[in-house]
Amino acid sequence: MSLPSAPPAFDASDDTGADGRADIMAAVGLFLVEGAVLVVVFGAWLLSGVSFFPAGGAEVEPDSLGGYLVAAGAVGLFAVLAAALAFRRRAAATAWSQGFMAALVAAAVWCGPAYPDRAQERERERNQPAPASTWSGQVGCRSGGDSDECAGSGR
Repeated sequence: MSLPSAPPAFDASDDTGADGRADIMAAVGLFLVEGAVLVVVFGAWLLSGVSFFPAGGAEVEPDSLGGYLVAAGAVGLFAVLAAALAFRRRAAATAWSQGFMAALVAAAVWCGPAYPDRAQERERERNQPAPASTWSGQVGCRSGGDSDECAGSGR
C-alpha cells in the first residue's frame, strides 16, 4: 500500500512580485494619465488669464493659483497612494514612477505660492498718475502752419 505523497510546498523564493510587463505598463499608464491631468489643471489656470475678445483693450487677470494647486495636490496624493499600493504588491517600476510623480507634484505645490502675483503690481501702476511730459516746444499748434495757429504764441 502506497501512501499518497504531499503536493510540493509553495516556494516563495522565486516569486518576483508583479509581472514585469504589467508593472511597466501600469507605471507608464499612470504616469501619463497623471501628467495629462496636471496639464489640464495648469492649462486651465493659464487660459483663465486669456481673453479672446478683450473689451476696450482691458487686460485680463488670471485666476488665483491656490485652487489649481489644491487640484494638483490631489493628483500628488493619488500618486502617493498608488506608490504605496504598488510597493505593497512588489511592483517596483510602478512604485518608483509614482514616487517620482509625487515628488514632482510636491515641488510644484511647494513652489507655486512663490510664483509672482502681478495683480497688486498692476493695480499700483494703474493708480499712479501719468508721468509729466518733458516736451518744451510749443503746445496747441493745430496744423503746423504759421504761429497764428499756435495757442501759446500770444496772438
